Amino acid sequence: MRSIVRTIAATGAILIIGLCCLTTVFAQLVFVLQLPVTLAFGWVPYLGRVLPELNPDPWAVGTAVGCLAGVTVGAHVFLRWFAGVESNWPWKRTLRCVGLVVLMFVAGIAVVGMIHQTSWLVRSPEPLFRGGRDVTARMHSSNNLKQIGLGSLMAHGDGLREFPRSSFDAAGRPMHSWQTALLPHIEQSEIYSQIDLAKPWTHPNNYEPLRKIVPQYQNRVFPVLMVSDMGGSHYAGNAAVVLGDPKAPNSFPAGLANTILAGEVSSHFRAWGAPLNARDPRLGATGHPQGFGGPNGKPAQFAMLDGSVRTFDPKELAELIGRPPE
Repeated sequence: MRSIVRTIAATGAILIIGLCCLTTVFAQLVFVLQLPVTLAFGWVPYLGRVLPELNPDPWAVGTAVGCLAGVTVGAHVFLRWFAGVESNWPWKRTLRCVGLVVLMFVAGIAVVGMIHQTSWLVRSPEPLFRGGRDVTARMHSSNNLKQIGLGSLMAHGDGLREFPRSSFDAAGRPMHSWQTALLPHIEQSEIYSQIDLAKPWTHPNNYEPLRKIVPQYQNRVFPVLMVSDMGGSHYAGNAAVVLGDPKAPNSFPAGLANTILAGEVSSHFRAWGAPLNARDPRLGATGHPQGFGGPNGKPAQFAMLDGSVRTFDPKELAELIGRPPE
């Protein structure tokens, strides 16, 4: 009887240990299989999320189509002339040539993006593999910051001659945030057009547009953020840039590439419409309650005024913030 019990116990222990080992191996195998699938087909769910939120400018789309048509016609005329008067150069061949050139441009942009992301992964101080979801979320946040940085450059180049900043009335009362001023330049013109800039952001007339979620202001690591029933932001501006007097490129002696525009925050979130959604980089980038910080205690990613996205170690950040704007 005892031998039977021992046999059953030993068999059960072996099965449990084997099951644990198989579970561990299967979990690792799932991640290994998930990585190439995510790299190959991750753009499909991304398009599913992004396309419904796009608000393309009809004038810009029409201009692009017109330019492409003009280039195609010009290429056909040139190629027909180059082939000789007696040659009957077909339109089909021209379309193939133009399509090949466009495809090469797209491939070149994709390769540049891949090299940029690979170099970022190599230089990142954190472990390379913490799970495909963490890496994807961090890359998504980096893309958000890239849009914020490039949007700021576009705003400066669209006749404003200054970078987006929070506005205040003559009495010093907060009116609208730098993120509100950025909306038309990050493909959110529809929300921007609904905001009454003559009234404060807390005015009832501005309640509906300002409670909307702006995807570019949401970090996928966290749940969708609402702050007091207003659309929240997982990013904050550099107080030295987005608050105070208007600032042009020559206001920053360190250069645009060395001046922080905005960065990730991990606590004490504010609404994107809040004019005071700004923080001081001197408080660090690793989670000070009123400073910048990435999710799960990681260093924050920052959008620079030149449109780049960077991560700093404490020494680099200390050197950088020693050069405030004039």
